[in-house]
Amino acid sequence: MILIRSVALSIIFSLVSLTQLCAQKESFESLLGKGKAEFKKDFEEQDYAMAASYLKKAVTLEPENAEAHYFLGYAYSRLNSKDGRSMIDMDLQLNKRCSDEFEQVIQLTPKYTGELVVLDPYSKLTSEWGSMAMCYLKHDKLDSAVWAFNEGKRRGGFGEFFLAVNRRILSQCSKKAILMTSGDNITIPLWYLQLVENYRADVTVIDVGLLNTTWYPQLLKSKYHVSFDQPQVVIDTLEYVHWKDSMVFVRNKYAYKDFSWTVKPTIYEEYLQRSDQLFLSILKANEFESDVYFTIGFAENDYMGLNDYLYPMILLDQVNVNNKKEYDFATYLSEMKNSLDLIKTMNLNSTDQFNFVEQLRYNLLIHVDKSHKASRKKEVMQLLKLLDTYLPDQKFPYPSDETKKYVNYLRKQY
Repeated sequence: MILIRSVALSIIFSLVSLTQLCAQKESFESLLGKGKAEFKKDFEEQDYAMAASYLKKAVTLEPENAEAHYFLGYAYSRLNSKDGRSMIDMDLQLNKRCSDEFEQVIQLTPKYTGELVVLDPYSKLTSEWGSMAMCYLKHDKLDSAVWAFNEGKRRGGFGEFFLAVNRRILSQCSKKAILMTSGDNITIPLWYLQLVENYRADVTVIDVGLLNTTWYPQLLKSKYHVSFDQPQVVIDTLEYVHWKDSMVFVRNKYAYKDFSWTVKPTIYEEYLQRSDQLFLSILKANEFESDVYFTIGFAENDYMGLNDYLYPMILLDQVNVNNKKEYDFATYLSEMKNSLDLIKTMNLNSTDQFNFVEQLRYNLLIHVDKSHKASRKKEVMQLLKLLDTYLPDQKFPYPSDETKKYVNYLRKQY
């Protein structure tokens, strides 16, 4: 009788424990879901304090869940600086809390496979500490800015691959060039290289997205001596402006005639945004005294209609105002090989680095297809060899079956 009672109690306790465990699991999933939901709301409705509250509780329930730490890190990040406008008001302690979460993600799962907001954990560490450095720089704290860059690298950001990519980008710019950039994995490592390594500091790096703020153009003008063709009072007050397809003329200091092209609306097919107007202002003030480049990865609209006037250089494009001829095949092959050589520095756990390499493969495949259609057998064979040497299918799976089938078809043909 005692034995039966003991077994019964044991079963009851087990059921209670199982019920509690299930309730806890449901609670964790609910909290994680509520925290993630804030990131999917309209921009003005997002409540990152609420998200952080949910996600902190979720992390307490399951401290080894990498996705919960990832989203908590992003919640802290957005609380600290929701966009580029608030970058110069960042708080160091909140930045450290954000960093701690992404470092924890990497420790738990070096190759993070959970849902992404934008950047993977390695890139996010670069972004956070690079933004903190820019905050210090805006407030004339150069030593603190250098410290923030180095601290970000110590904590797991500023990986060698993106530093190597951006060294190569800078090395290909002419002296005192203007380099238009877009995206944290390009802009922020460029800041690091120029400020920490003093590498190609003669090149003026301008992030297109940050031109939409008021503080960044002021910083460009005061610290980097960037010229605009409009007075400061106008620059500070520029907003969206209605725009129709219009021919724009920029004086070419070293040619007999102006450089001109058609600029179309970039927003809702009706407006030019603030950054567009400031980019045009920089071009007009510069008069192409300095060569102008775009880094890889720009959205089509961000070229401001210059897409048809670019001299492609794989990792960057130069605004071609002097009718330079495109790379011949031998030059392209050599330059692509030099770019692909950078893959040896990759962190294979970084999603963002894989995505960047995919852009290089896409570029290479376009040239494979071009040579194939022109029946240039030798070129196709050389390009396929480059593809198989640096980007083997097993290590870098194709994003679509159609692309893989086409490459295999070419291999059989050649």
